[in-house]
Amino acid sequence: MPIKHAKGVKLLIKVGDGATPTEVFAVNCSINAERGITLSAGTSDTDIPNCEDPEAIAWVLREKTNLSATITGSGLLDTEDVPLFAAWLVSPNSKNVKVIVDVPGADGGTIFTGKFHLTEFPITGDRGGKMQTSITLVSDGAVTVTANAG
Repeated sequence: MPIKHAKGVKLLIKVGDGATPTEVFAVNCSINAERGITLSAGTSDTDIPNCEDPEAIAWVLREKTNLSATITGSGLLDTEDVPLFAAWLVSPNSKNVKVIVDVPGADGGTIFTGKFHLTEFPITGDRGGKMQTSITLVSDGAVTVTANAG
């Protein structure tokens, strides 16, 4: 059976505008040249002693204790994105974000949805080049995972 794959441009980061009752999610061009999501699990470790041989090295019992997600995005700076990201960085509030594996659900298409804090927003540039930017977003609570209807 051949492997199912998709082009990198099919991974989309969409940031919500916070509007009610219907929030609109938009792609910011500045952060969609290179992008990704990392799901992580924290653990708690407990040494399990060998009661038959107390001097033996113990095995570790490891239990998951928490989950988190980190989103990264980077690219050519769209200067119209600067006010949005600068305000989000200094705000104590998180924003709704969706990361979409934009292929049909039957082919593995997935939507990760949750609240995220913006924790890093560097802008770089050099003589003869264009300004670049990147962002790092960290989850603020649960991230839901659903199949992409498209």
